[in-house]
Order: sequence, then C-alpha cells, then structure tokens
Amino acid sequence: MTVSLTNTSNRCQVFVLAHETYCKALGECACDVEQGRAPRRTPRSLTLATGVTSPALDDAVLAVPDVVRAVRRGELAVKRHVAEPTRPAPSTTPTPTSAPEASRPPDVSRAKKKRGAP
Repeated sequence: MTVSLTNTSNRCQVFVLAHETYCKALGECACDVEQGRAPRRTPRSLTLATGVTSPALDDAVLAVPDVVRAVRRGELAVKRHVAEPTRPAPSTTPTPTSAPEASRPPDVSRAKKKRGAP
C-alpha cells in the first residue's frame, strides 16, 4: 500500500529514512551504496517544504520514528492510496450468436398499432 505525506507545519521538514527502521519495514535496502575500499550505506531522506505533498511512498515510511512523531503532533497529514481491484481478463471464448430468425427486422408490410386504437 502507498501513502502520501503533506507538510501541514509552517516550516520545511526533513526525515532521514534510516536503514534500521525504513529498510527493515520495507523488506529491502533502499539506501545509496557508495563505492570505494569500504563500501558504506547512506540512508535516503525525505524533504517536504511547507504545504507540499510527497509523491506516493511505500507505507514503510510510517515506521520511521520521526515521521510517526510528526503525524502525532499534526505536522504531517497522511493520505492512504488504496489499490484498485484488478479486473478479470477478458474471456477468449466466443459469445453465442442468436439465430438469424430472431434477429430479422420486423415485417414492414404490417401497420403499426397506434395508441388508443382498438
């Protein structure tokens, strides 16, 4: 499930998506890995200016303690995005056609019955 966060405070907010909380809740590492003799992980961050709504984020962002505290203080508004139900694939079986007699146009030589006529 995905969520969007809106900064409702009057200041810019920065949240560090720490490996120990965010990546663990996500189930995979989302950190940037720097190359070198000793590769190390650099956690990503989320920066929200005043009144800005984030793009759709994984709900693992709600496991970050700073985000939880900001939501409780009312500095962040959370909007959950519900996935649309999947539609079944169209059937490949041919649809039965009606008999030609049933789809024949009405006989033109017959007069139509008018309302109120006996």
